[in-house]
Amino acid sequence: MTSDPLLQPPPDNLEDRPVAEASRLLMGGPTVLVTTTWRGKANVMPLAWHTPLSSKPPVIGISVEQSRHSAEMISHAQEFALNFPKRPYLHHVQYLGALSGEHIDKIDAVQLATFAPTTITSPLIADCAAWIECQVVEAVPIGDHILFAGLVTAVHVDPRSYADGRWSLGEEEHRPLHFVGGNIYSSLSHVLEARVPRDFEAPERILRERIEEELELTREARERREEQMGLLEREIERGNVVDVTALEMPVPPSANDGEPPLDLSKGFILGG
Repeated sequence: MTSDPLLQPPPDNLEDRPVAEASRLLMGGPTVLVTTTWRGKANVMPLAWHTPLSSKPPVIGISVEQSRHSAEMISHAQEFALNFPKRPYLHHVQYLGALSGEHIDKIDAVQLATFAPTTITSPLIADCAAWIECQVVEAVPIGDHILFAGLVTAVHVDPRSYADGRWSLGEEEHRPLHFVGGNIYSSLSHVLEARVPRDFEAPERILRERIEEELELTREARERREEQMGLLEREIERGNVVDVTALEMPVPPSANDGEPPLDLSKGFILGG
């Protein structure tokens, strides 16, 4: 077997996709509602295409389709604000993406509460997880989009959503929405803390041990699930009262688990 990586065959489970799906693979970051104001009129649009561009000075980029009304407004206003919606805004975000602000006041249409920014004129949307105010320093047409580079002029956060330099994982209603494609969104669920090898440790051995530890944890979780499922099935067969809220798994299991759903008709289920 050759050690040249360019001569290694691709893995068997590799699947090719259209190049247009490259942007989909980058999805998963927090969704933002972009607000801006021009000629006394405010507008809002949901956006997933955003990225840090520089830390010194702090510059953030947003990519807006050239045909969108928001692209024209931002071009004239030379400013915008990023509002990070929380879980309760799920349906608002999706609905706003289907409206055009050219002929309708979108903020008024969905009754969004707003408050005053500190450095720009674009309104900020109330009850969000965080807010970033930006002044446009450059606009670059790229294909069918315009990349607006915004110099960050102010940052505000809800401490229930963001603390200690990262998103918090407190109550779900205060977590930011993450767009994963179509009309599907997600929210952060748990923290994984990475442990890297120290200077005097062999990285290949330490990383291999870390992988083995994670796999062992996965096996333990699977075994614990199977044990609980067996216990639950026996209790249901006996017609006993079962409190599923105390279990560490969803009941009944979904089709994605690869297990047949339990017949819960014989038992008395609490919390299901």
